[in-house]
Amino acid sequence: MNVAMLLSCGSFEGFFGRVQGQTREKYLQSYRNDWSWYYGSGLVENGVKVTLYIPSLHESGRYETDSGVAVRFLQLAAWYRPAERVWLKRMSRTNPLTLYADERLNAAALMKPLKAGLAQDHVDLLYIQEYWSGRFDHVVSRIDLPTTAADHGGVSKGVLKWFKRRSFARTRGVYCQTPDECDIVAQHGGVPTLQPNGCDTSRFYPRADVQRSKTILTVARLTNKQKRTSDIIKALGLLPEEWSLDIVGAGPDLDMLTRCAVDAGVSARVRFHGFVDRTTVRDFLQTCGVYAMPSANEAVAVAALEAMGCGTAVVLSRIRAFERLVEDGVNGRLVPVGNPEALAAAILNAWENKEAFGAAAVETVRQHFNTRVLYSKLAESLRAFAAG
Repeated sequence: MNVAMLLSCGSFEGFFGRVQGQTREKYLQSYRNDWSWYYGSGLVENGVKVTLYIPSLHESGRYETDSGVAVRFLQLAAWYRPAERVWLKRMSRTNPLTLYADERLNAAALMKPLKAGLAQDHVDLLYIQEYWSGRFDHVVSRIDLPTTAADHGGVSKGVLKWFKRRSFARTRGVYCQTPDECDIVAQHGGVPTLQPNGCDTSRFYPRADVQRSKTILTVARLTNKQKRTSDIIKALGLLPEEWSLDIVGAGPDLDMLTRCAVDAGVSARVRFHGFVDRTTVRDFLQTCGVYAMPSANEAVAVAALEAMGCGTAVVLSRIRAFERLVEDGVNGRLVPVGNPEALAAAILNAWENKEAFGAAAVETVRQHFNTRVLYSKLAESLRAFAAG
């Protein structure tokens, strides 16, 4: 079976280029650090052929990779290119109507190469990232092919839902990360399947031969509105001098976060590592003292799962997806969003209980979030959707 996975970015250049610092060559040869590559590789292992579909301002064509996952760039129509930087794009960050309009325009600009790619790749099922988007509504109403869609961190609150009931009716079903998300989809007429992210426990596991130190680690895109990395920096200023912070990830808010560290008086204790490969991420996770992710919103974050799989004591924000991962005080700590004081106190508590939290976290991941089980289940479900 052939599955195409349409990624939610507006363009390759905008997200993978400006935010992640990737070129086409780097992306194809070595970038393997997000859900699409994890899912794609897992599905390939279960007999499903996967092609990632990525809108692009300038790139086009299909490329094979060493992972067995193919990539097809969908070149956006030339008329859309100026729209990337006009008032509509700027306003869409805060206004649901203009956000929706921008997503529909973007979808309209990729429909021609999308339809051509689906035909050339003999795709049996189109998997769309983020069903709360305007792109989802546009695409499912204009292609004659079985479709499904999934939640990979999109939020339902504050988005335009006028056409969701009709759009959900055009899909075979959608995948949700949490039971609460399943309920919201069902309220809008969708048929939800619970399918959280997972952790490759054969690759992310505890090491008994390392001595953890008083270091906080976070692995996240440097987009502070969502990830709230600045809260960790402020929390560091409330901790004793022997604590330090490693920030792994790239993004547009690097300069702002660097200034935040200076303002908090902790710049000498904060290290920005930029984008690194998965092996290096694992090394950080296996040796840090506490993993922190105080995000305002997330799906069941892969980075948090991998930290737990490595036996790291985690401190996460009390949001719906993380409440599915962590029982506060048992396998980690949960703190309110936007509270550096509570975050600092939880980091100290997690350090004091790191062995117990870490062991319980490993068990949680192995029992409920093992990708070997989850990807087999997903492959079976996709085959069922394709068959109707």
